[in-house]
Amino acid sequence: MNIFRKLAHVAIVGGALALVVGCGSDGGPTSSGPADGSGTADDAASAVTEAKGGECERLTASEVTDVIGPNDGGQHDYALGGCVWTATSGAKDGLVEAISATILSKAEYEAVAEVGEPATGSADGATYDTTHGELWFPCRSGDFCGIKVKISDPDKRKDVATRLGKVLQGRV
Repeated sequence: MNIFRKLAHVAIVGGALALVVGCGSDGGPTSSGPADGSGTADDAASAVTEAKGGECERLTASEVTDVIGPNDGGQHDYALGGCVWTATSGAKDGLVEAISATILSKAEYEAVAEVGEPATGSADGATYDTTHGELWFPCRSGDFCGIKVKISDPDKRKDVATRLGKVLQGRV
């Protein structure tokens, strides 16, 4: 199953590269896709890389700064969709700290999320993956919300993810 997740990540990067190569396109139907707007799971995974606007307003500057300190203010996350805030203070214990927040459709979620184990202290149906510091939970009409915590203290990752997950859940 892990190999499928890795392949999905490769597909996402490939999709991002295709977007770069196709720069200048109006985003409308092309000869490579159906004109009726229908799509596949591959389309869903590629759609994660597209900025949808307002993504970096899901968490406040102070909520992010409290966790990772001074940061870049948030940028579109081309790996996971949503927004990623990256610490500007440099590497801490060999790791550049970052926080990601995203909302994905079910198809996008199934294509890219590291699902993990059931988690308590957050939304019903939440899962947490300790390896990647990802908390996922169902939200907003069948979509899935995710928080990824990349901090140098592995013992605090889950607590931070749970806390920020509650904040995100309250805003969607």
